[in-house]
Amino acid sequence: MKTILFGLDGATYTVLDHMVAHGVMPNFKKFRDESTSCRLRSTPLPITPQAWTTLATGRSAGNHGMHDFLRYEPTQDGVYFRVNDYRTIAVETIWQYVSDRGKRVTVLNFFGTAPPPKISGHVMPGFVPPKHLRRSSHPSDLFAKLQHVDGFDVNVLGLDTNIEKMGLQKLDPDQWVEWIDLHIRREKAWYGILDHLMRTEPSDLTAIVFDGVDKIQHLAYRYMDPSTIPEKPLDWEKRVIERCKTYFKQVDDFLGAVVKSAGKWARIFIASDHGFTVTTEIVYVNKFLADNGYLTWRGEVAEDAKEAVFVDKLPNLVSAIDLKKTKAFAMTPSCNGIYINRQHLTPEEADKVRDELIEKLYKLKGPDGGLVVAEIKKREDWWPGPFTERAPDLTLTLRDHGLISILNGKSVVVPREEPAGTHHPHGVLLGRGPGIVEGQELEARDIIEVPQLLLHSLGLEIPGDYEGTFPTAFYEAEYLASDPPRKAEAPVAAAAASAAGATDEANLDEDEEAAIMERLRGLGYVE
Repeated sequence: MKTILFGLDGATYTVLDHMVAHGVMPNFKKFRDESTSCRLRSTPLPITPQAWTTLATGRSAGNHGMHDFLRYEPTQDGVYFRVNDYRTIAVETIWQYVSDRGKRVTVLNFFGTAPPPKISGHVMPGFVPPKHLRRSSHPSDLFAKLQHVDGFDVNVLGLDTNIEKMGLQKLDPDQWVEWIDLHIRREKAWYGILDHLMRTEPSDLTAIVFDGVDKIQHLAYRYMDPSTIPEKPLDWEKRVIERCKTYFKQVDDFLGAVVKSAGKWARIFIASDHGFTVTTEIVYVNKFLADNGYLTWRGEVAEDAKEAVFVDKLPNLVSAIDLKKTKAFAMTPSCNGIYINRQHLTPEEADKVRDELIEKLYKLKGPDGGLVVAEIKKREDWWPGPFTERAPDLTLTLRDHGLISILNGKSVVVPREEPAGTHHPHGVLLGRGPGIVEGQELEARDIIEVPQLLLHSLGLEIPGDYEGTFPTAFYEAEYLASDPPRKAEAPVAAAAASAAGATDEANLDEDEEAAIMERLRGLGYVE
């Protein structure tokens, strides 16, 4: 059966329901009325690489290996980082699995699909610099086929890092609308590709991610959440509110068109990798570690004065920290974690440091006297598997779900001048089509279960090593009895997707990896 995954990066019912209530998203409202829906629990660290890769593999990060945008590799001589890409994924993705079983696949704008897998169908990845998007797409003639598509522009599809990072810092009021408009154009370009391929070279499984949802919410979440929208917005804020509505209206139009094009016999699933909420403070974790004697800076390190979780970064954080005198440190804001400096500590010392940090972090208070750290995850408890050590020793969940700052600050906890958008562990999941119950709302399900829904919809067996359980409640009992999910008794052999599945001629060279690193800096995920 034709199956479509309509991905909305960072989508949350808080915003979607607000847009529906104001008549902005009638197609989404109709879709939800005709579907089974639920909140979608993201991965333990609700960020793009871990969450979308979990959805694409049916495995947790401890098994698929994609924990963050970067891979931290400590040695006795220093700290190194590797850029994570498709070759990092240690298990077979659903794209490769479906293709290997004789079905056609189209994958658009997903993180972790470059270099592209050799599949029957199409791959155009997300998070790739414009100048490398052509060679990172599959098949090699895909760009030539798309040149005439309305709105096709590699510079819009790839975006510029300097433009992207504008959404993660304080913008002048006259820049907001222009920045949002860029994402409106970008989503239109991606939809043009989707529409063209669905009409001219349709696939059994079609998957796309519209990532402007995430980017616009990072910048303007307070103008979309009913609890934070100003009662009396200024004129420029009114324009921002209207452009946010314009963005979501366009996404809604895309959804309506996809439903119409797919036809009544298709199954369509809407999923996000995580949700969104508002963050009101900044937690300078390395400041906390330095104040408590666990981290030593090399000389004087400037204190951040611009709420710079993402911007105005230290030129080289590694060189700013005296690792030989440091017991624990934070390296990237995206991982929300603390690494124990195990290269310079005995196992017993490392365990002692970790236990001390847990105790002290749970006592950390903000200026209001409230406890700042809501939960601390030990990596072996939350990411068991062969890649446990790619996770930080401790991953923090802050009380407002914000990302940590790894910069030095005047205080450990600093209130924001204005609230900002941040990731929340609850996203969205909806499904409609033959056999799926209409108008039903379920308890939350896990993102790791989504690929089981997709494979069952395609009539394929579910690999035996997929984690989670099949969401049977999505389907009418009678229908599921006639078409039950089939799970393999033994794990399906993984094809070393990161190596065998990647297009050889598209492998990234050093210049390309440097370009991707710069893109991640522009997005604010690395310092």
